[in-house]
Amino acid sequence: MKRLLPFFLISLLAGCETTAVPENTITPILTHTGGQTMGDATSLYWYTSQQNRPVKLAEVVTAGDYGQYQSDYRWRDGKLREIKREGTRLYENTLKPFSLHVRYDTQGSAVFQRYSVDGAVLPLSDSQLYQLTQQAKNAIRVVREQRKDGLSLIQGYWQGNRLTRCGTDKPVAMSFDPALPEFTARQLSQQGQNRFIAVSGKVRRESIEASQLLMLTGDGKQCIAPPVLLGN
Repeated sequence: MKRLLPFFLISLLAGCETTAVPENTITPILTHTGGQTMGDATSLYWYTSQQNRPVKLAEVVTAGDYGQYQSDYRWRDGKLREIKREGTRLYENTLKPFSLHVRYDTQGSAVFQRYSVDGAVLPLSDSQLYQLTQQAKNAIRVVREQRKDGLSLIQGYWQGNRLTRCGTDKPVAMSFDPALPEFTARQLSQQGQNRFIAVSGKVRRESIEASQLLMLTGDGKQCIAPPVLLGN
């Protein structure tokens, strides 16, 4: 029987900044991207902020045999107010569809929650609710740290040693620093391939420097857009 991967990832972090937005001042809304691979889990992030306070976060997470999901988080006045998530997860040794929806009041208490696995409604424990909020903080931390290092999420199609980024038609050279493991580098070097690839990296004028390979597949996968699960 497979050992269950903890479904809710825990990261103990400091809270997000809560600097007040001056009245009658129009401040830009900024979106930054990021991604990371840890163990079996790969996460892609789209983070929107205003005045350095979180506004919205979308994520796509894949964990191999343990499932996959996408999430949509929303903040108001710097406070997390709503989370919606759906996908598949390993439950009783079988991949099953699941969804969850949680709303929080201004004090951070979960005033509405609905969690279902394969159609069965289940309770969310205090520990699971806590882990959800910590996962949101962890995602923000990752994007902020990568932004400071000039890194962002880069997606596209790989052929030889060149990448055609999503939304463009001009291939550019891409290198990896640190270098990839030999087996993965051999896969990438195969000519005649046209594979979807996602990396965390820096965009130069005429090239891309990737720091971590996030996804690589040859199954015709399309470019990944940020999920939209919450309405206005």
